[in-house]
Amino acid sequence: MRTYLRLGLSLFLAGLLSACGGGGDDAGIQPAELPPVKTKFTVTVDLPAGLMTAQQRVSWSPVSQAYAATPELYQDNFAVLFINQQGKVMGQGDITSFAMTDGNYSIEAQVPLLLHGVLVLDLNGVPQFAIGDALPTNLFMTPLTDTEIALSLKTTLAYRALIKRVAADGHWGIFSETVSDPSNIDVRDAGDFVNELADELSVTLIPKLGLNGVSLSNLMSLSIVNDILEGIMTRKYTELTAQKDEIATIFNSGFWRLASHSSNTGSTLEADMMDYNSPDTATNETRQVDWRWTKNGQSDISLTEDFTYLSEQGLVQFDSKDDAIKGQILTSTGWKDLYEYFKVLISSSSTASMTDAGLEEADGRNITMRVNSYSLAGLKMHDFLTTKENHFMTRYVPADTTFGEAAKGYYFTWNPVATRMLLCNTQVGGDECTVAPRDNPTVPYTSLEDMVSVERAGSIEQVNGYHLTDNVVVELVLNGTHQANYWVNVGGDDWIVVETGIWGAVSALGKEMFQFAVPDVIKQLANHYPFDTPYLFLVVEQGAVHQGQAILKDTDYHFAGFNHAAKEEIYAVTSRDNLPAFGDCSFGNISPATEDQFLNSVTECGGDERFVTDSVNSLVDQHLVQISTDPGSLGELETLILKSDNTWEYYLNTVLQPGSSNRSWTLNDNGFLRLTENSNDTFSDYQLWALTHKKYQDRPILAIKYFSQTDLGGANNSLIDNLMTKQYAPDTLVACTANDSGWNSSTQMPATAKTKAAFTSQAASCTVSWEGRTPRFTQSMLAGKALTFSDTSRHLVLNAQADSQSGFNTGRYKDSDGCGFDIPIRWKLEADGTLYYENAMAQSEIDAVFTNGAKRFPTGNFKEWIKVSDTDGLMLTVKGFNHFTRWQSATPALGADDGEMWSDVVALIPAANVPAVTVQTPTEAPLPDSPYPGTILRDGETCDLTPPATPSP
Repeated sequence: MRTYLRLGLSLFLAGLLSACGGGGDDAGIQPAELPPVKTKFTVTVDLPAGLMTAQQRVSWSPVSQAYAATPELYQDNFAVLFINQQGKVMGQGDITSFAMTDGNYSIEAQVPLLLHGVLVLDLNGVPQFAIGDALPTNLFMTPLTDTEIALSLKTTLAYRALIKRVAADGHWGIFSETVSDPSNIDVRDAGDFVNELADELSVTLIPKLGLNGVSLSNLMSLSIVNDILEGIMTRKYTELTAQKDEIATIFNSGFWRLASHSSNTGSTLEADMMDYNSPDTATNETRQVDWRWTKNGQSDISLTEDFTYLSEQGLVQFDSKDDAIKGQILTSTGWKDLYEYFKVLISSSSTASMTDAGLEEADGRNITMRVNSYSLAGLKMHDFLTTKENHFMTRYVPADTTFGEAAKGYYFTWNPVATRMLLCNTQVGGDECTVAPRDNPTVPYTSLEDMVSVERAGSIEQVNGYHLTDNVVVELVLNGTHQANYWVNVGGDDWIVVETGIWGAVSALGKEMFQFAVPDVIKQLANHYPFDTPYLFLVVEQGAVHQGQAILKDTDYHFAGFNHAAKEEIYAVTSRDNLPAFGDCSFGNISPATEDQFLNSVTECGGDERFVTDSVNSLVDQHLVQISTDPGSLGELETLILKSDNTWEYYLNTVLQPGSSNRSWTLNDNGFLRLTENSNDTFSDYQLWALTHKKYQDRPILAIKYFSQTDLGGANNSLIDNLMTKQYAPDTLVACTANDSGWNSSTQMPATAKTKAAFTSQAASCTVSWEGRTPRFTQSMLAGKALTFSDTSRHLVLNAQADSQSGFNTGRYKDSDGCGFDIPIRWKLEADGTLYYENAMAQSEIDAVFTNGAKRFPTGNFKEWIKVSDTDGLMLTVKGFNHFTRWQSATPALGADDGEMWSDVVALIPAANVPAVTVQTPTEAPLPDSPYPGTILRDGETCDLTPPATPSP
């Protein structure tokens, strides 16, 4: 393994690089005509675990959500191919030696460094291809543009994007000279282009793809993949072929930079306008006006002015801006604050000299800038918004919308006149760029010496080093040489040293620091490499070691912008109305499933909603109610309540289920709400909830995509599905009292009789249905339970036991108040979810009389219908209707279809929890003029029954 960049640190500070290797050929010639050059390549293979090169049987792995180790590969798994100007295979190169060393593959091939030479891989055997055909879609690949290369999904996508463009054009376009007359520098530059493309795709495309259990061929057939690959090449080619323009003219008229952000803190769109020496500013004044839209509920997109910077007004203007200081830069007088607002020092027609708002020209940290421009007329907006900075914005813009004739794009190139040593803002939030030991990540190093080891560790567990990214650890060793070891978690479960480099201890502008250059292959393998350059340094500030980057002098950097017409056209069509319609999204529902597939399904189903820290906190103590629409469980209720201590409660059909004390919830970095069933169990069941849409109303409705994992390590049941949940604040459920009868206590009858038909109509009007979900009673909800009413002494017991009358179950109607009652009933569930019950007393009991002829049970027969109107998951509002036969002979008499309509808020409890009732029943007829007190069922607040004294024997 070669040592990387063996140069003195003085050359590093001067911004000098070395290049090595060689070779060349002519485009379109046969492989046999290639120069007889052998090149040894060090290849690191890093592929998603479940992504297959062919249709394979999917077997479960505990690392289903990330990566698993790539299986050991052999020479037959690889091939070296040559690509012609039609993007087709024109030949094959010989692999002359093959070995695996330290987790990497050493491959020597009869080929020089070439952009049109590609190393392909089939995980399942010998790569299959045909001379004269297009590259097969089932092969992973990476171009042979360097001697140390990474072969990954992102290199595969990036190179395929390039080849698709070559095939469409019929030539190599901007790389024609590199292919026809390659030199090492040109080929390596082309390789840098592919690597930059790969890094961009790792942000804009790969997070949108579910990978596990998907074949590479199927992945390459997805429209989202092909659209983004084609679009990104359109943008790259357009930028690189843009024409030189006059920067002074563009500065005078102003240009726009767009950006978008989505994180656990919220989502924003940004549009920043910069001009210089314009008609609206003072002479030679630089102005930048920042416009923002921050997502807030369902309000549509509307930019508002957030901040205006004017170069002639000094730094005091930043006092009103939160987080104005973005970092620090090292100057001859020490660290100075960076604001990331530039001011123009001088401008000619072709170049401008600029510096940061917090610096002066005398600080010597100026930059020069030039610009190329291109017409956007007829080009798709999406192609120029699918960037690292803007890709979140594309969901608001129609996919096929194109720019008008006046729209232009700008490709700015800037370079520093002196190396810029950049650090985060250590004064505020000083831990932002601190580095800490791998095994103690919350306690930063306090001295540079503590970071140095005397020998290379034998395993990752022994490494004294820090995480450059989550999958890369840097180890600095001083043992005769200053060696930097780059440990990479290749495949997700095995840490190996993929590359080595050098580091040095230097003094730069009075600051003692360690410096090193991150090898290209490590940047390729790193998950979300956080810096713009490979040149990094470590320095002690504020009592802790911080990591920064060096922007080398005379190195070109780029950014894109738009003219005013293009910006206006973009925002004229940018709207939340372009999001997918609210509703159930079943895309990607599957079992078994993986978290990667879940990510893909969330992307396809998503609008612009996501769980963020504030929104999840606002859900604490709220009732998140689900009503099943599955025919087999129609109407079943599930309710989730997040608690402030990060536990959660789960209710099934309004009944709290065991286990709440061990349940835990967290919000992860993807905006997924993780619901763990047992936080004390490593293999606990869990769910991931992703918010895809939200309907804003008094009781919001959340559209959720979820991933469920149960019996982890056992049967391992997993699935992706969707649900909707409605949010209820606690204790806000109110009964629907419309058209209730009321009660006449003097007649013991309804104050206003209603008909059964009126009840049916009013119950339907009171029912609160949402998104195809209607609350109702279900058999499993009621059987073995008891309804409790606002009159808490009364219970309707609904047994699971079948009644002697077919279609009914047994039950009791009980009340402990007054004289009390305990009446047998029979109940059933009607087809629409209405609970129907009736008196189940024997007719002889109903007809029984005292010796004076008075009825022992004066109420007579009765029946009742109860229908659910709404529910907060713990309580239910109901509408009821009853009829008693005695009313038909009362004064005034009611008809057989007349009765009482009523409403209440009820709860369900286990039938076994209903308290026993002692019923006081007279043995003799009541005294004259002493009717039973209370309601028709003799449940007055006090029991006034006074049976005649029992005669003495």
